[in-house]
Amino acid sequence: MSQLKDVTEASFDADVVSNSRPVLVDLWAEWCGPCKALSPTLKKVSEQFVGTVDFVKVNVDENASIRDRFGVRGIPTLLLLDKGVEVGRVVGSRSAAQLAKFIDGYLGTSTELPKLDASQLKAFNGNPAKKQEIVASLRSLLSRKHANLSEAMWEGDLSGAIQFAANTADMDDCALSLGIASDVLSVVETLSTYRGTHIGAAEFVTGWLDAVEIGATLTAIPGRLLIQVLRNARLNDALSTNERAQAVRDQLLALYDGAPTASAEFAASLGAAKEQAAKIDDPILNGILTASAVPLSDPSILAQIVFLVTNIRSAQLRAEVDWTGQDEARFAESMQGLVNEAIARGEQSGRGDALLELLRQRDPELARRFAHHYFEGSEARGATGRAIGDALIELTRTFH
Repeated sequence: MSQLKDVTEASFDADVVSNSRPVLVDLWAEWCGPCKALSPTLKKVSEQFVGTVDFVKVNVDENASIRDRFGVRGIPTLLLLDKGVEVGRVVGSRSAAQLAKFIDGYLGTSTELPKLDASQLKAFNGNPAKKQEIVASLRSLLSRKHANLSEAMWEGDLSGAIQFAANTADMDDCALSLGIASDVLSVVETLSTYRGTHIGAAEFVTGWLDAVEIGATLTAIPGRLLIQVLRNARLNDALSTNERAQAVRDQLLALYDGAPTASAEFAASLGAAKEQAAKIDDPILNGILTASAVPLSDPSILAQIVFLVTNIRSAQLRAEVDWTGQDEARFAESMQGLVNEAIARGEQSGRGDALLELLRQRDPELARRFAHHYFEGSEARGATGRAIGDALIELTRTFH
């Protein structure tokens, strides 16, 4: 891993919450190939923000309560926190220029890092044989992995289907090799995380690459998909009783859809919404505000809105049982306690449902409230993420 400072549950408040500077938190695990591939990029970006933003890393296997505290379901996930409050999130791999731009969006700064001219990229570099070879090699890999599910999905520095297709872990190099902008590849990688397994993610990427027309320019895809997600029926329903969040969403939609909008009007909508958000705990409003803080040209705004939409049902279920951050911490502590007790007895600790059943015997009310939001919420999150991914594939077929 990189030279980023290791932070644990014990040091999190001192190193992050009480920090006078914003902190970028890298949530990773030893077994996570994409996390390791992202490490050199993070080190490069951290050198651009010395004295302005602190960069730390958290091993989610050893510090599960931090992962649960922020509702992190997949890694690598990067959280930009200010005094412990999340102000931005990135899921999956990004180039150094993309990450610098993501941070600049919050700081109001401008960090210049080399970036490809995406407008010059043509899918598969206009070579039909290259597309055929890439799709065939991915399908061959998937066939082998289906036949041996215990085998590691990726080898070496490669950490996903996009990297495998391009035979490089660097996102900018992937863009050059595939002839597809890194902004677009990042969207595809983010949506692949909603497919449940490494094989499912690779199947999604393979299907998407198969939908890409040879020689197509795909730079407009993130903005076009964002418009669709902002119009998502689940988001519309959630905003029907939330006028402030609805106003911000409508302004974002107008900006991305090319409709004229007054910046003063948008600023007024944001100001009123932030004033309301400071008074109440409203995950929908706060999610919209988090996305609105991202520069319009930054593709991470799409990941923010996707994260918001896929987690709407979970937020509703948590509200029904008043599940708070303190509950998350208490739950994580209780589960870890059961694991530690098993280890102390020389036994193998339970996992998943078995461990939750032990918690039901120990603290039935906590277990009931957790189950109320977690299982249905996780199912809804995956289903919504998969639907957005399917929409991306259909949208891609329209680009020539």
